Parts: sequence; C-alpha cells; structure tokens
Amino acid sequence: MTPDENVPAPTLLQRLFTHKLVFWHVFLVAIVLDLATKVWAERTVRPVDPEKIDVIPGILAWKWAENLGAAFSIFHGRTEMLALIAFGVTSGVVIYMFRTPRDHKWFLLALGLIAGGAIGNLHDRFLLGHVRDFILFDFDLPFHTWRPTFFWSDKPSAPIPQRWPIFNVADMAINGGVIVLLVISLFSKDQKKESKKPEAK
Repeated sequence: MTPDENVPAPTLLQRLFTHKLVFWHVFLVAIVLDLATKVWAERTVRPVDPEKIDVIPGILAWKWAENLGAAFSIFHGRTEMLALIAFGVTSGVVIYMFRTPRDHKWFLLALGLIAGGAIGNLHDRFLLGHVRDFILFDFDLPFHTWRPTFFWSDKPSAPIPQRWPIFNVADMAINGGVIVLLVISLFSKDQKKESKKPEAK
C-alpha cells in the first residue's frame, strides 16, 4: 500500500473551500472593496453631482453615475436580463473553480476576481436597480472623431466613444480577472509549443 492510499479523499466542502482559499480570499476582498468604495462614493461623490472631483487633473476624477446597462451602457434598462446573465456567469465561474486543481493558483485568483466583481455589481442591480459608478478617466480617447467606412457598407461606422465610460471597482476586478486568464492562456500555449518541439539528438 502506497502512502497516498492512506490519505482519505477530500470531502466536497474541502474541495470547495479549504483547497480553494486563493479563490475565496480574492473573491471576498473584491466584494468588500467594491461595496465599501460604492458607499464612500455615494456619500462623497454623489452630493456634488453633476460636478466631478479632480484626483489627478486631466487624468483621473471621481464622477457619479448610475448605470442601468452593462459595460458601455449596453442593454440599457434591462436590469432583469443583466442580473440573470451575471448570475449565470458567476455560477459558471464557481463550477470552473470547483474543477480547477488547487495548485493552479493564478487561475483561481482570476476566477475569484471575476466572481467578486460580478457579485458586487449584481448586488447593486438587485437592490438598487442600477450599478453605482464613480471612476472617470478625465481625458478624451484618441481617434474618437474617426469613423472608418468598411468595404461592405457605404455608411461610416459608429464613432469611437469620446470618453471611457465611468466605472467602479467591480468592473476593475472583472477586467483584471479576464486579463489574467488571457495571460495564462498565452503562456500555456507557448509551453505546449515548447513541449512539442523535437529534442535535438
């Protein structure tokens, strides 16, 4: 009998919690930071609306916004549908977390960021009917006046937004998690290519 055979198989709770502490730590930190900053913004930034509070003039400011849509205000006003999508994404992330080996810590960290951000915005949609945003990049995006015309249409496309949409900590967590997943995917592809290279004789 090998030593591994003496070790009992982990229980369901261990596989969900004890073995996935990286996920849960990042998940909770993302939610707490998001909700705490939203409460701060509601007390500090909302009272001066429609004015903004400069943090780094010309670069960063606090500006109150109540987003009834998703990113870039798409699906504006469809709160129930957006809440259902967010719930589905969060459920999928938890399933992936359950199936991810405990030693894949960067993958678990990314999933924790995405789930925490999704729950933070889901909290606002269910309780308030909108998402509280307050972080503003206070400068015009380059090429925002450019409207390219594609070969399949004579009409120019929609212009690039003049400003990056106002966002919050939950959005930062979701985007950060997606970026980490993309980096992991790129590195894993490179490693697979390296492993497939024939060894020099």
